[in-house]
Amino acid sequence: MNDVIVCATDFSPQADAALAWAAAQARRSGASVDLVHVARAYREDSRTLVFEAALVDAANIQGANAKLREQAERMARDGGVSIRPHVLRGEAHEAILAHARQEEARLVVVGTCGLASIERWMLGSVAERLVRAADRPVVLVPRLLEGDPWARGATRAPRVLAGLGEHDDVGLRRFLVDLRRGGPCDVTFTHLYWPLVEYARLGLQGPRDPIATDPDVVKSLEPGLRRRVDGLPGTGAVSLDIRPAWGDTTANLLVAAEDREADLLVVGVEHRHGFGAGLTRSIAERLALQSRYVPIACIPAEPAATAPGLPSLRTILAVTDFSELGNAAIPHAYALLRGRTGVVELAFVHERPLPNPAYAYEVPEWRLSDLERASLVKNLRALVPQEAAGLGVTTHVSVIDGGRAAEAIVQASERLDVDAICLASHGRSGLARTMLGSVASEVVHRARRPVLVVRKP
Repeated sequence: MNDVIVCATDFSPQADAALAWAAAQARRSGASVDLVHVARAYREDSRTLVFEAALVDAANIQGANAKLREQAERMARDGGVSIRPHVLRGEAHEAILAHARQEEARLVVVGTCGLASIERWMLGSVAERLVRAADRPVVLVPRLLEGDPWARGATRAPRVLAGLGEHDDVGLRRFLVDLRRGGPCDVTFTHLYWPLVEYARLGLQGPRDPIATDPDVVKSLEPGLRRRVDGLPGTGAVSLDIRPAWGDTTANLLVAAEDREADLLVVGVEHRHGFGAGLTRSIAERLALQSRYVPIACIPAEPAATAPGLPSLRTILAVTDFSELGNAAIPHAYALLRGRTGVVELAFVHERPLPNPAYAYEVPEWRLSDLERASLVKNLRALVPQEAAGLGVTTHVSVIDGGRAAEAIVQASERLDVDAICLASHGRSGLARTMLGSVASEVVHRARRPVLVVRKP
């Protein structure tokens, strides 16, 4: 893409704020600004002559050209930025994006608001349509910032809050790198988690405070998130914020931006297709409607630049029920780590009833005593193959006390962040499988990680 920023204007105060923001970014990065205005076509009816419509259209374009030139000259003079005015025709969001594609612009900036709330909700604003259809970042600017930290001679570095979803986003990272290349920029990555969902995923037991940040949830989420945010190029601080969220994600993001006193909120765009696109709006589209105080950068998803490499197995969860077959599966877990250092999480599940939900309260009945737990740990350690030390494989032993075996195994795999699960299948079939079920089969069905099932010879 060229180093061009497209800024759309309808000559409103919000559009003036957008131009000031675009000019500040252009000055930081050495880019130029294309200031565009989409002129409305004169709507003729049966009582209007064709030549009269043409005259009105020409007058509209002439007036828009004059306003654009005046704005461009003033901003170029005051801000020291190259600005080129353009009058476009057609549907506003389509014309703006077409111009951005033609100029290979790296960014589109637009002011928010314009329509009344009811009309905007029914028809959608230009900003919302831009976000929905864009193939490049779109920044929505609601108002002029007091003491703009993006401006020349600012006393502090701008603060950016970037929302992290479940999956890595190449486009979001690229946008942040571009921001930081233009000058110092402090970035806080925030990840919102739903407490009840995480408690169930990790199999957390006992009373929990769903309002406060849960250390067990953070311990599970942080390593994977750190791998995604560490090493961000550019100058400025980089931090990670993991927090619980209730209700609307949009509102939670805006609260996080307010807590951090962010000068820019960056989110990825979830493009929806088909019937669902008309019923639900993505987080970025809802932010386009609701944001009143902080600029929003909406980043469309980009495919990974390279094909995914070979997965690296570092940690294997090996589970046994102390049966002959269950124990025979354990060496296979160590064999997966042959030729590389790694960790085997060797576990046994003591099945017992738990409260529903498990994080509501404690049930002491049928809980393992300290003596029973110590005996199980001793039996697990006796199953570690003698070759493990020579392979450079470390063993962690754990006893999972409570829950159904299959569910507890899947939850442990999430809690321990393992790369694969290894367990045995007793090979039940027919009526026995229908009546008793199969732990291995349920683990394969529910786990989000590869599962190695060792079958009975």
